[in-house]
Amino acid sequence: MPQIELPDGPGEMTARMWSLRPALGAAVQAFGQAVQAGSTLPLRELEAARIRIAHINGCLPCSEARPEDMAAQGIDEAFYADVDDPARRGRYSGREALVIGFAERFAAGKASFDAEFWQDLTSAFTPGEIVELSTCVAKWLAIGRINAVLDMELSCPITIPQRGAAR
Repeated sequence: MPQIELPDGPGEMTARMWSLRPALGAAVQAFGQAVQAGSTLPLRELEAARIRIAHINGCLPCSEARPEDMAAQGIDEAFYADVDDPARRGRYSGREALVIGFAERFAAGKASFDAEFWQDLTSAFTPGEIVELSTCVAKWLAIGRINAVLDMELSCPITIPQRGAAR
């Protein structure tokens, strides 16, 4: 049950929510599409960060979204289940573990980033990759948080396109 009164009518709750502020809805959609279209990071890295944010937000639809070609990417359900457990971070590549840590710190705020983490991150990622990761995490955190806080029921609008085999 949503936390705000929505217009009656067909369609998902989120579409009816954004109909209350169409310009914002269009901007959110355009932002999401631009972030996804411009993404160059490996899918496993993006998925590690995305699912961690989905779990932090408590966004069930986002938590349940999966790429169509999971197996080709070397992703299984344990990949998603283990992301929350720091003791299981050894199952991820070094970069995957870093993006999970980045997502957690990003959600917690600037004070949670320390010099050691920045050294590790900047040793593993280019500045452009860090900008991309930051933008992706910002998108997932903001939009997922809106949906979770306002109790929007939806079938996840995230489409995770197929990519080449895992890098």
